[in-house]
Amino acid sequence: MCGLFGIYNYSGQKIEGLSNLTNLLAENATVRGTDAAGIAYNSGGKLTIHKEAKSAYMVDFKHPDNAVCVTGHTRHATQGDKKKNYNNHPFAGSCRNLRFALAHNGVLINDADLKRQYHLPRTKIATDSFVAVQLLEKRKLLDIESVKFMAEKVSGSFAFTILDSSDTLWLVRGDSPLSLVHLPKYKLYVYASTEEILYKSLVDTKLFAEIKSGAFEEIAVRSGDIIRFLPDGKLLKDTFKFADYSSLYDCRWWSYMPKDKQNAYVEDLKSVAAYQGFASETVDELLNDGFTPEEIEEYIYCLE
Repeated sequence: MCGLFGIYNYSGQKIEGLSNLTNLLAENATVRGTDAAGIAYNSGGKLTIHKEAKSAYMVDFKHPDNAVCVTGHTRHATQGDKKKNYNNHPFAGSCRNLRFALAHNGVLINDADLKRQYHLPRTKIATDSFVAVQLLEKRKLLDIESVKFMAEKVSGSFAFTILDSSDTLWLVRGDSPLSLVHLPKYKLYVYASTEEILYKSLVDTKLFAEIKSGAFEEIAVRSGDIIRFLPDGKLLKDTFKFADYSSLYDCRWWSYMPKDKQNAYVEDLKSVAAYQGFASETVDELLNDGFTPEEIEEYIYCLE
């Protein structure tokens, strides 16, 4: 379990306090991970990645207030030593002459199988998430077909964000949560893993006046959705074939997860539960009652 957050500024202008909003989003997203934090941003046609092996509360993220897009991640490490910064998100990748940065929330269970199946190159990066970067690079072209290919090949729990150097941002949602709002006055989109993170971050900015007045739009991001943000502010929506593991007739990804990953994931859930004011035993009780990890996560947030 990790946190995703970001902004997309299609105004072509500076938005005062945009860098401050990034830090607020990062700090509020620490509820979902304190082991590492990172952002990627585009400004002046250049893609920059800044990540550190520490809590977002200990990192001062800076970027120009006219940055077109910022995408960020807070990590609760489950695979790959957090002290080795190359294991932290966002990850850098490239397709032909296009660079991109990818971040992931969730746990992938078939990364080793995919590496063997597609003869992906060995890498020192030990996180399961990095296989998504390698699958995109394998296709050599970052387009909708490549993103669909990646999303349909990975198994487990996931939401991905992909920012490329052409100012295109992709949101890819499996069963991990994503919340997105549009502030038309500022020509700005803001997203985060949960509504709580999103609105807690906006409330401390001048942008919250738009929320209070109702001058904003909530945009649904559903399981199986791929959303592309274009430089003119348009959104292109596509879908991929999403394997819904909650079906009674499907094998749940949780049951295929190695025991050590299961244990780490449960500890993540307990950390979130404690932060939200719930006894950690609640997680064990819900698992014993047959709830999936995603259902438990939703339960924790909804009953806050």
